[in-house]
Amino acid sequence: MPVSRETMHAKLRDAYTVYFDDVETPDAVPHLAACYDFHSTNECFVISKKVKLWSAETNEYVHVFSLPHLDVQTFEACRARALELGMAKVHPHLDHKSSFITAVFVCDSIDADAAKALEKTRIHKDFLFSLKGWMDFRAAAVELSTGRALVNGAARDMKEFMLGNLAKCSSIQEETN
Repeated sequence: MPVSRETMHAKLRDAYTVYFDDVETPDAVPHLAACYDFHSTNECFVISKKVKLWSAETNEYVHVFSLPHLDVQTFEACRARALELGMAKVHPHLDHKSSFITAVFVCDSIDADAAKALEKTRIHKDFLFSLKGWMDFRAAAVELSTGRALVNGAARDMKEFMLGNLAKCSSIQEETN
């Protein structure tokens, strides 16, 4: 029996809220189920905190979309909306190293064309020739009916994360039945 989208959302919420902030989801965005933000700053000091050698700031903005079926048009609309919402939060400055805007799709089924479009998506932006950091767009989807996970090149490390959470959902669902 396939995992429900609500169960997968609950598992993703548990996984993300360990390190990410659960952010209020804009009501006007169709299919957007949740938003999570992560901020990290690394700094190096000499003798005291007044003498800072360097600082590097990393951010990630995750947007979770929930759909019964993902097709190309819906994928492109959700991708554009996630990019728009994420870019509004990216503020490049000299201490900014990188920002990741991540779109996660939890779907019952996915079109072959949408799967291909997701895997081929590559959006990268440098800020002032990378002196003020860069931004990468990551996309990941889990198809609940088949149990497969799809990711683009920037999100290849997320495949194991998505499959692991799906497996945990399946084991929880088996225990309750």
